[in-house]
Amino acid sequence: MGKMKDFFKRKSIKTAFTISMLACIFSALLLSLALSNFCQWGQSRYYKKYQIQFGVSNPEMVIGFDKTEGNISYQTPLNLKDHFTPTDRTVYNILGFLSVGVYPICFIFCIAVTSVLFYKRQLQEPITILDHAAGKIAENNLDFKIIYDKEDELGKLCVSFEKMRQALQESNEEMWRQIEERKRLNAAFAHDLRTPLTVLKGQSELLRKYAPKMTAEKVSDTSKMMYRHIVRLEEYVQTMGELQRLEDIMIVRQPVTMDALCRQFRETVEAVCNGKTFFCEVIGDEHVDLNIDTTIVMRVFENLLANAVRFAKEKIKVLTKLQDGYLYLTVSDDGAGFAEKDLENATKPFYKTVRETDNEHFGMGLNICKILCEKHGGYIRLSNQDGAVITVAFRQ
Repeated sequence: MGKMKDFFKRKSIKTAFTISMLACIFSALLLSLALSNFCQWGQSRYYKKYQIQFGVSNPEMVIGFDKTEGNISYQTPLNLKDHFTPTDRTVYNILGFLSVGVYPICFIFCIAVTSVLFYKRQLQEPITILDHAAGKIAENNLDFKIIYDKEDELGKLCVSFEKMRQALQESNEEMWRQIEERKRLNAAFAHDLRTPLTVLKGQSELLRKYAPKMTAEKVSDTSKMMYRHIVRLEEYVQTMGELQRLEDIMIVRQPVTMDALCRQFRETVEAVCNGKTFFCEVIGDEHVDLNIDTTIVMRVFENLLANAVRFAKEKIKVLTKLQDGYLYLTVSDDGAGFAEKDLENATKPFYKTVRETDNEHFGMGLNICKILCEKHGGYIRLSNQDGAVITVAFRQ
């Protein structure tokens, strides 16, 4: 029984329609023959009734043989229908008409019934589901699922519709994520600009009102302060422009071996580490082939390394491995590690850790790493283990 259900679930609409039409024709033929025979039987009952009444054994004809002439003679018997009552004659004629007319009537009836049943069994549910889904999508409501368990053509269409809904939902979520990210970025940018703008405004007011009375040394100090803040504003604008360009970066994957990538890591470390101890370890085969955008990976590595150099006491460690289609890169240091607040917010734009007191960095390094990793189909994770540990993943 289960196998039969599975068969009917998997059969195509064309197959179901063919089976339905064959069943319809067979049923119509049987029904037509049954009703036609019933009508003919009804007619024969009326004939027998009048045969008995008039004593006629053969109502069709009487066949005789003329011996003198040597010919067969045909005699017309008594026409029993002439003696039918008006009611019996009407019923008899109707039965005669129906004995032939039931064929088109039965075929039309069976086709109509089969069409209705075929629509209800094969078409009504998926069409209703797709119509409801189309209405939801038109209302920009993608928080639903399209579920239809048959594997026919409309079942495949429902699966395709569900894939389209999921793609639209993911696209909308990504769009909203980018909008929210842009809002946070603009808010952070506006917040960080407030201080230098306030300083510049105050100093310009000071110069406007008291410049004639100020000494040359005071004017020089004020102009230097304004210059520093102007340079800072320029750096902010440059950083914002770079961040905008990150959104348009295209990932270009190219083959490279793990040991070649690690050589690039070591070359970068030698130029940046400034006397701190560096360890680089590959988990697995060093000669395994990778399919990555080396430029993106190196850019992320340089940002992570710069962070590690700033906070490490003596040691920096890099682990690389290939697993489940991802290249994992872990950079750790023996510094103080992340505070609880940092673990949640360090990848946000313009965020500075609770231990950072300088104004030379804008807090964009980890945010840039996050954007680039997601562009490459991966992610970034922060944790603590005898210092800060940052793990990034890149999909091959």
